Amino acid sequence: MLKSGQKRPSTPNKTKSGVVGSPDAADHWRQGVREIVITARPDGSLNFSVQGGSDNGEFAELCKWKIKRERIFLLEIQGQKVAGYTQRDVVAWLNHCCRNGNPVVLKTIDAGK
Repeated sequence: MLKSGQKRPSTPNKTKSGVVGSPDAADHWRQGVREIVITARPDGSLNFSVQGGSDNGEFAELCKWKIKRERIFLLEIQGQKVAGYTQRDVVAWLNHCCRNGNPVVLKTIDAGK
């Protein structure tokens, strides 16, 4: 235990690049982020479904059933971060943004990036 007036030794956290707070450390996973612009079909449906969500302890995930299952995590819908949203809330926000055929910007990332 430290006595009164003694300072703790400073041991800064270092990243792989060796510099705390370097862009390489903070942005390594962001290189895989994609922006996708979607619009709903005339009947209001989308070409994918949403699974996961915070109610399952997961990120919301976009699923296309007709092709090989790839895990694509949904980060933002129309600039709104959806990490921590339940699956129901993600679907509700997505439907709200897609109403009237408006184009919607999604930010996604493939699993494992």
